[in-house]
Amino acid sequence: MRLRRFAASLLLSLPLAVFVSAADSKPVLWNPTRTTAPESVAELKSLQDTVKGLVAKVTPATVAVILGQVDPSRSGPQSVGAGSGVIVSDDGLVLTAAHVIEPPSFGFGGLAPRRGDANPTTVMLILPGNIEVRGKILGRNPGVDSGMVKIVDPVPADATWPGAKEGKWPFVEIGDSTKLAKGQWVVSLGHPGGPKPERRAPVRLGQMVDLKNQKALVSDCTLVGGDSGGPLFDLTGKLVGIHSRIGDKIDDNVHVSTKAFQDEWKRLVRGDVIGRGESRAVLGVTLSREGKMEPVVEQLSEGSPSAKAGLKVGDRLLKLNGHVLEKTTDVDEIMTQLRPGDIATVEFRRGDEILEAKVTLGRRQRPMP
Repeated sequence: MRLRRFAASLLLSLPLAVFVSAADSKPVLWNPTRTTAPESVAELKSLQDTVKGLVAKVTPATVAVILGQVDPSRSGPQSVGAGSGVIVSDDGLVLTAAHVIEPPSFGFGGLAPRRGDANPTTVMLILPGNIEVRGKILGRNPGVDSGMVKIVDPVPADATWPGAKEGKWPFVEIGDSTKLAKGQWVVSLGHPGGPKPERRAPVRLGQMVDLKNQKALVSDCTLVGGDSGGPLFDLTGKLVGIHSRIGDKIDDNVHVSTKAFQDEWKRLVRGDVIGRGESRAVLGVTLSREGKMEPVVEQLSEGSPSAKAGLKVGDRLLKLNGHVLEKTTDVDEIMTQLRPGDIATVEFRRGDEILEAKVTLGRRQRPMP
């Protein structure tokens, strides 16, 4: 309802502008962190100008993502998935939703018994101007719905965006989603219904409705099929989220926060499928989880990775791969970025000594059925 009222105000702003006083028509600079609606025509125009400038800046990096293709030589159901994404580096790294780059329910060129039997490794990306390039599927986290793709084709010779002649892709800056506030204005782009050559990525303006946690955001920017994987921006033009799914109501739409991507960045770039049937890396120690939760070794099995590296009960872990450890949860977070077989550098205190060990990470044992 709030968005409809705003749209009506926007439509009426032109005729009303004839009657506003000179004082009311003075230029107003819109505060990008503001959480309230415009209260005058001047403020409304300021918000409109801010959005127009933002859209011109970020549209070149907003892409459609096409997974699969129809094989005319084969009969039976075939599935082609269409979603959205956004380029976040000049070398062509693309953020999208995990479900956009997962195999569809029907396989490619025929029926697949279950999701995941067909495993495509590439997608087609469509940039503004109907420019088609190939992208390599990297990592994804189905539980969070974060996904990553890397453009593998060169920049087209006739591309005209800034940096194109140097072989660089248009990209957007990643913002800090943890600094968003409820009610803050945001802009959504994507390709609802799939990409259309004659249409640029539609724009929707809305506000933050809920900050569920560090990984999920909720806005009232309307989403429909094909928007999944598209970008959500704050009004400075920085990326703060990726569209995940439509909520129970039209003004309840869920986005993956940029914080969720950043927490697992190395693993996504590396191509890991996180959280689904994966083997997790372990140090092979039990750390304190009471009181101040300082990462002190409480138990150590003989033959565990840490025991082989020389750690002992009572050692206080100080750093893991250069990251300072204040609590045991800090260790947990860093370990999500690592894989079995990786060599981790552990700095620890034993008595008055500061020591260092190289730990070859083990694999978490699956429980017996």
